[in-house]
Amino acid sequence: MSQQPYEPRGHGGPPPPGAAPYAKTRPPRPPASADLRLLLRLTVASFGVAVLGGAVGYLAAPEQYSGLPASAAFGTIVLVISLLFGFGLTAGLYALVYFPLREQRQWAWILGIVFASMALLTTLANAVLVLAGPFDASLGLATGALKAVVDVAWLVVAARPGVRAVLR
Repeated sequence: MSQQPYEPRGHGGPPPPGAAPYAKTRPPRPPASADLRLLLRLTVASFGVAVLGGAVGYLAAPEQYSGLPASAAFGTIVLVISLLFGFGLTAGLYALVYFPLREQRQWAWILGIVFASMALLTTLANAVLVLAGPFDASLGLATGALKAVVDVAWLVVAARPGVRAVLR
């Protein structure tokens, strides 16, 4: 064992002179490919369509809120809180994919595939339920179809080799 105070040791020790303490050295990232940039844009588009679909769902079906408590003010407060919670949760889930994917993290790519697949299956199940129901929800079907197209496009772009090549 050496008595030099700044000599790196195998089990840790003080950093060498001029190095930031506790800094991890990471290999440089490859530049983002065009496919990865497209995937990021599709993530934002999917979020926008999800928010639009949620807003249309709340605004186009006011009869579903007729069972709320007798006070109209209380019912409005409950509706607004549920809207904000739903949109906040949606934004959080999309941020959980978008920002790490922008940093080229492979786990975000995998999480995005899981979320896009789940969203696609949910959209298809909702379409079947809407078509089987006795009510007219053509606007909901339109936003659902748009969401399905964006999710399929996300999955197709995510499967391209250019995306996988830049992820670490």
